[in-house]
Amino acid sequence: MEKVAFLNLTINSFYHNRVWEEFFDQGDKDCFNLYLHSKHQTKHPFSNYCIKNTVPTAWGHFSLVEATIELMKAALEDEENEYFTLISDSHFPLHDLDTTVNLIKKGYKKMTFTKHFSFHTKVKSQKLFKEGIKGYDFGEYNAVCQFFVCRRKDVEVFVETFEHWSQFFVKEKVIFADEFYFWGIAKQLGMDFEMGQATTYSDWGIRRNERGQQDRNPMVFRTLTNYMLDSYRNSGHIYVRKIMPDTFITANPFKY
Repeated sequence: MEKVAFLNLTINSFYHNRVWEEFFDQGDKDCFNLYLHSKHQTKHPFSNYCIKNTVPTAWGHFSLVEATIELMKAALEDEENEYFTLISDSHFPLHDLDTTVNLIKKGYKKMTFTKHFSFHTKVKSQKLFKEGIKGYDFGEYNAVCQFFVCRRKDVEVFVETFEHWSQFFVKEKVIFADEFYFWGIAKQLGMDFEMGQATTYSDWGIRRNERGQQDRNPMVFRTLTNYMLDSYRNSGHIYVRKIMPDTFITANPFKY
C-alpha cells in the first residue's frame, strides 16, 4: 500500500493534540505514518513518533531546512511511504484521516508548490534571501509555501543532494530559506513539479501589530467555526493554520 507520511516540524507536538489523536485514531492505520521533529523533547501523546536525529532550529534560519531533511530521511526508512505532506504544530485538519489521504493521493500526483500568499512577506524574504546565498547563482527567486506535498522520488533527491546544495546557504541568519530551498533545488535539477493548490489555508491579509507596524506573519485565529471550516474545504484546502492553544474552536473537522 502507498502510504502518506505526515512530517511535522514542531516545537513540541500539536497545539491541539486531542483533535489530531482523533484524526489518526479513527482512520485506516495502514495508510499513513507520522514523524515529528520536536524542538523540545517533552512527554506528549505523540512522543513515540518523534524522530531520533534532530537539529537545533531557529525562526527563519536554514536550520528549518536541515530539520525538514531529517524528517525526510526518517520517513524514507519505510519503503511504503509514497506521499509526503509537511505540517506544523499550529495545523488543524479540515477532514478526517481517510478523506485527507484520498485528497492527497488524488490531488497531488506530482510534487506541488504554492506561491507565497503575502506580497510584503515575499518582498522582505527576497531581500533577506539575497544576503543568504554565497557561491552560487540560482538565477531566479520564488517564495513558496513551506507546507508542500512531494513524492518519494523527490524526497530521495532532496536527501541525496543536500550536502552539495546546502553549502551555498548562509547559516545562523534569518533568510527564510524554507520558503525557497526545495523549490529552488527542484528548479535547478529539472525535477518534475507544478505550482498548484495549497494544502494549507493561512490568512496573510495585511494588518498591523501592536506597535503599528505591518505584521509579516500569518494571522493567528481567535475562533474557528464550522462555517469557516466549510469555506476552507470548499476552496480546496486540507488543513488550516495558525490554530493556537487559545483559539476558540466550535468546528468539527470530522462531521460533514
